Amino acid sequence: MLTIFEKILIGHLIGDYLLQSKKMAIMKTVPELSGYIWCILHSVIYTIAICIFVFPANPLIILFIFLSHFPVDRWSLAAKWLKLIKGRSIKDAFRSTENRREIDLSFSVLVYTIVDNTIHLLLIIMVFTWC
Repeated sequence: MLTIFEKILIGHLIGDYLLQSKKMAIMKTVPELSGYIWCILHSVIYTIAICIFVFPANPLIILFIFLSHFPVDRWSLAAKWLKLIKGRSIKDAFRSTENRREIDLSFSVLVYTIVDNTIHLLLIIMVFTWC
């Protein structure tokens, strides 16, 4: 039997990775209306993926999963967090002229991904703790 955290984690991985197309990942941060639409679509798919594993879910939990996921992805809050703490920046890695640029870029992407996942999982755990 899976714990609630394991169910949340599996739903998160499926919703954020297996069901998110490249186009969706790129378009969800576009400044125009289309960016909002793509981000809403991704957030709905993400929410459904998690709810499949934690069914039956309280309607308030469903709403909060969506509302917690949307801003993190729409405005790339992981990048903003890394900027705030002066952490690794993918943009800085792209600008690097050092001979290890590819390694720096790969590591920066990995750090961004871990920060993004951590933010998402912390928010979902808080939702399940409060509801």
